[in-house]
Amino acid sequence: MYITAFRCTIDAIQKALLGVMSKTDHSNGCQRMLSLDPRCEELSLSNLLSLLSRKEYVSPNSYTAFFYRPLNAPDFVCMRTPLEDGWQTLFNVLSLELAVESYRISTSSGRDDFYCFQSYQQGKERVVYLMKDTKWIFYEKGERLAFEQSDMYAKRRIIDRLNEPMLLDYLLQVGLNARDSLFYHSEDNILVFYCTWES
Repeated sequence: MYITAFRCTIDAIQKALLGVMSKTDHSNGCQRMLSLDPRCEELSLSNLLSLLSRKEYVSPNSYTAFFYRPLNAPDFVCMRTPLEDGWQTLFNVLSLELAVESYRISTSSGRDDFYCFQSYQQGKERVVYLMKDTKWIFYEKGERLAFEQSDMYAKRRIIDRLNEPMLLDYLLQVGLNARDSLFYHSEDNILVFYCTWES
């Protein structure tokens, strides 16, 4: 699971993406932006991809990001993407380009256990993660934010220091209730950004 959010408007995201596109060489491919009408559908990744395929063809090797304003968090724009890492590079680039509060959580369980919280505020990055490599590793970088459950970071067992409910609580503290179904609905058009490269 990946949840990414920026405290800004869709217009600000579009302007930042245009800025990013102008700074990058795309001689072997292209980048496009377009708008989709969500028609009150739940903004699951499969529904978003379906909306996009109804509008135009996108090759399977494309990098795609959907930006929408959640019904229950109108001050934020969230990003969804089918990329396995949640397109962390795009999150980092946009966070620096926009210079607004931005938040990203990621969780995975199974063969590669991983829990991560990342934030940019006034250009300062904050990262906390817990991952299982050959052993459990806990890492943090940057100043702790007031809402973090810092007492958990001191737990003796490393595996107990960060988990999915904590990450969702962190988002809730900044005004993002990802446990509420309204978080996955929007009344506004969805901005789609995608890159395709020739093979």
